[in-house]
Amino acid sequence: MVVPRFLIACVLALGLSSCRKKSDTAEKEIAEAGYALTAEGWFSAVRGNDVPVLRKMVGGGFDEKTKDTEGNGALHVAAASGAQEACEFLLNRRSSIDEKGAGGTTPLMAAVMADKPEMVRWLLRQGADPKPKDDMGFMALMLAVNGGANTSVEELAPYHREDLDAALLLASLVGKADVIDSLTNYGASVYARMEDGRTPLMLAAQNGHRNAAAMLIDIGASRFATTESGETAQSLAVAAGHTDLAEMIEKGFSGDVLALESDDEVAEAMDEHLGGDRERPEEPADDHSLAANESPGGKMPWNKPVPGQVDTGGLPDGAEFAGAPRDFDMAGDPISADQPAGNAKQTANTIEGAHIGKRSGAQGALTDETEDDLPLVMRHFRQRELPVEVKQVSGGLASLRIAGSPAKDVKVKAGGTIPGSSLSVIRVFSRTEQGKLNDGAPIKVGIVEVEDTRNGRKVEWTEGRPALGHDPVALVEDAATGRRYVAKSGQKFTSGDGREFIVNDVRPGQIVIEETASGEVRTLRLRGPKG
Repeated sequence: MVVPRFLIACVLALGLSSCRKKSDTAEKEIAEAGYALTAEGWFSAVRGNDVPVLRKMVGGGFDEKTKDTEGNGALHVAAASGAQEACEFLLNRRSSIDEKGAGGTTPLMAAVMADKPEMVRWLLRQGADPKPKDDMGFMALMLAVNGGANTSVEELAPYHREDLDAALLLASLVGKADVIDSLTNYGASVYARMEDGRTPLMLAAQNGHRNAAAMLIDIGASRFATTESGETAQSLAVAAGHTDLAEMIEKGFSGDVLALESDDEVAEAMDEHLGGDRERPEEPADDHSLAANESPGGKMPWNKPVPGQVDTGGLPDGAEFAGAPRDFDMAGDPISADQPAGNAKQTANTIEGAHIGKRSGAQGALTDETEDDLPLVMRHFRQRELPVEVKQVSGGLASLRIAGSPAKDVKVKAGGTIPGSSLSVIRVFSRTEQGKLNDGAPIKVGIVEVEDTRNGRKVEWTEGRPALGHDPVALVEDAATGRRYVAKSGQKFTSGDGREFIVNDVRPGQIVIEETASGEVRTLRLRGPKG
């Protein structure tokens, strides 16, 4: 049967008439709501979180994929406005949650830059990917750090374990003290370094950020760390003309700063760093092991220092933030940090031999793929560099440089005392060591063994390496019970399911442990008090 052409024309005419009526009706209703069926009206309704109007506009034939004058879609505009209902409406209509807009930004980035932390949280819960980079190579976390959006930083930090050190270096560079505090709570290390050896404190000092520098010092950054060229945070501040900041950093270079901390002092400082973030257990463990905050007459253990690495990757090559110096580049290879050898003695109240409970979903439970069945959480790392450097050892005589303004050069021998301190020199000698800095070939290094007459604490200082007030240690936590222990290299422990582990290495950003039965080596990344 052949349909006459005039019937087809009638059907089409009726359809078009119906569409026009529907559009006219929608346009009238939209106008009554105070909007226009235009791109301007569309984005105005998006910003106003007016979902009924958005629904009418779409029903009236408006193209919901329309971009604004900057090249952003409706989801970007809704995210930047904190319009959650509008976001939900758009996502239900299959808008891409990670759609790229102007400058390669995602809706999550738009929320970060608009300082809408509740929207940041909501988008992350809807599955937004925090890892994409914009056209400048910046992730949402770095945008939040640079903009000082601290609450958004806290929302994003748990998704960026591997980027926290880079974020801390940036926060120090731009002087965001509250962001620094948050990042370290989630596991960023104050011992992170840029490729040229600058630490977060050095960056803050060099750029004149007093509050940021004070925050870093308060949470354990070393004022005496040096770059490969010998610069310190103080000297960088002086060179940049920030004399008041340099004086603040210098304060306390002598007296009790030039001292060795006892086991109990270090344990107390580490536990204090965690503050009240986790409720303390009231009863001792079944196996009678002691947590780090329980030290009745006992002494804390010390790690035997070994070479470690700090990864400060995370920013793109050539990328700059507002106010960042042109040499700010944290991409590239990890930074190696050789540490002096030690002869630390194992003592009581350690993780050694402890029966660590199996993880049972406690606060702070591990989530990384490489850590999902490990029984420990690394909460804190601590080492304390002193304002003294062993310049040379020769003929039983040690030449030391003590930092200050001006620095002092002194010579001491066995039986002598370091001026202005309670440190007595026990031995001055040389020994042969092998290290990666010399391609494994044996080299002779000078050693100065000192004792603090206040508490009997002894350490060895090595020529050409930082002098420490105590060896590096880590505070770890039973992932199931929340009990705390002090960990060091060489310690053994048994997990709740009967597996035996040994701590191979303790580094500023991670602990390396080995399962003795299988020989499998695993790492626990620094989580921080809230990580």
